[in-house]
Amino acid sequence: MARSTFVLPALVLTAMTASALVVACGGGESNLPPPPPPPPAAMADAASPVATTPPPTSTAPSKPPSPPVTLSPGAASPDPTAPLPTVKLTAPTREQVVAADKAGDFAVKLDVKNWQTATGSSHVHLILDNKPYKAIYDTKAPVKLSELAGGEALAEGLHVLVAFPSRANHESVKTKDAFTVVPFWIGKKGDLKNDPTKKPMLVYSRPKGDYNGEMANHVLIDFQVANVTLAEGKEHVHVTVTGPGIEKPLEQKVEKFGPPLYLDNLQNGSYTIKTELMDGSMKVIDGPWNSTTRTIKIDHDAPTPDAATQHGGHAADAGAPAAKPAPAGTKADAGAPKK
Repeated sequence: MARSTFVLPALVLTAMTASALVVACGGGESNLPPPPPPPPAAMADAASPVATTPPPTSTAPSKPPSPPVTLSPGAASPDPTAPLPTVKLTAPTREQVVAADKAGDFAVKLDVKNWQTATGSSHVHLILDNKPYKAIYDTKAPVKLSELAGGEALAEGLHVLVAFPSRANHESVKTKDAFTVVPFWIGKKGDLKNDPTKKPMLVYSRPKGDYNGEMANHVLIDFQVANVTLAEGKEHVHVTVTGPGIEKPLEQKVEKFGPPLYLDNLQNGSYTIKTELMDGSMKVIDGPWNSTTRTIKIDHDAPTPDAATQHGGHAADAGAPAAKPAPAGTKADAGAPKK
C-alpha cells in the first residue's frame, strides 16, 4: 500500500505538467499571436524592376516673339538742287470739257522740267480723282484717262488730276511748283463756285499695292497737301494703321509738312492705312480727298521684285527699287539720292 500511494501523485504530476506544456506552447487556436506584417512593397518586389517616370524629352527652343510693328517719323530726303523740278499738265487744261464718248481715250499730257526720269528710278505720280497713282517713267508719252481710272467708268461731271515728282523710293518732292492740280469736266461744264482744288486738300500717295521680299521692310507713308499749312495744334494729317501684330491701332499726327512716316516690323498679311486732314479740334476738314483708306499686302517670303522688270506692272509701285544712274551725258537726278 505504501508503494501505490507514492506512484499516484507522480502520475498526476506528470499529466499536469504535460497539460501545462501544451497550453504554454500554444496548443489553443484562440491564443495564437497575430501574424507578422507583410514585407514593404519595395522589398516584396525587389526581384521585379521598379517603374520610374521617364525623363522629359527635349523640345526645340520656342520661336522668339516678333518685334512690335512701329509707325514713326522718318527723315526727309534732301530737296533737289536748283533749278528745282516743275510739273504741269498741258492736257487737260483747267476747266477743259472732254467729250463723254471720247473720255476714255483722252490723252493726258505732262510738262516736266528739271527732273530726270528713268525706268525703276525717279518718276512722276499721276492721280485721277484720288485713285491710286500711276507711276510715269516716260513723261513725254501721253497717258489715257482710262489708264488712271482703275477700271471704273468715267462719269460725266467734275474730275480732278494731280501730278508731282517722285524719287526712286517713291518719296514725293515737296518743293515750290512741284505739285500741280487741274479740275476738268467730262460731258459738259458745270459750276465751280465750290472748287475743291482751291480748298485744303490732302493727296494720298504711299503705300500702295503688294510688298514682297525685301520691299516689305521699312515701308514709306507719304502724301501731299495743298492750300493748307500744317502746324502744331492746328491743321494736321492724322495717320492710322491696323493689321497683323497691331493690338491697338497705331496713330501719328503729322504737324510739319515734308518728312514722311515709316512702318517697320510688318508681318505677313494685309494692313490698312488711313490718312485724314484734320483741324485743331480733330475734325476732318471737308473735302473729297481729305479722308483716304488704303490696304496693302505684306509677304516677306515672296521673292523680291526685280526693279528692271517692274515698269508698267502692278509691282512697279509696290516697293523701293534701287535708283539707276542717269544715262551718260545727262544731268544727274539730284532729288533721288541712292539709298
